[in-house]
Amino acid sequence: EVKAEAAAAAESVVQRRDQRVAGLLALAADAAHNLTDGLMLGAAFLTSWEVGVSATLACLAHEVPHEIGDVAVLMAAGFSKWRAIKAQLSTALAALAGTLIALATGESEAEALLLFTAGGFIYVAAVDILPAVLAAKSTPAETLLQAGALAAGIWV
Repeated sequence: EVKAEAAAAAESVVQRRDQRVAGLLALAADAAHNLTDGLMLGAAFLTSWEVGVSATLACLAHEVPHEIGDVAVLMAAGFSKWRAIKAQLSTALAALAGTLIALATGESEAEALLLFTAGGFIYVAAVDILPAVLAAKSTPAETLLQAGALAAGIWV
């Protein structure tokens, strides 16, 4: 019985460590994601005010629920609510850095940065999201609707 309790305690420690590592990896991935968002926003504003505002609104529509979800992931990894919020907010510094890098490259590189970031976003959709959509049991009408939504997102 003592061995079983010791094994259970050791497994619990390993599980908590793994959750913590998953939380830290989520923060690193979000910082990289935010850096890319910043590159896109800086390049968009270098292109024109209208493109910059449009990109900002699209980014906000995506980022607000994404960041809330990331806070939940961090809390599941053992962060307190306020520590998770602070850690998640700290990843926003990467977006600021990305924006400053884009602005420093100047207008001549804005189009290349927009193409680079758009390619990254399409890659994520194709590699991460599309397989989950295809694996789901959907009716042909639902599949057509999903494909249309993906195409509309690329078009926008």
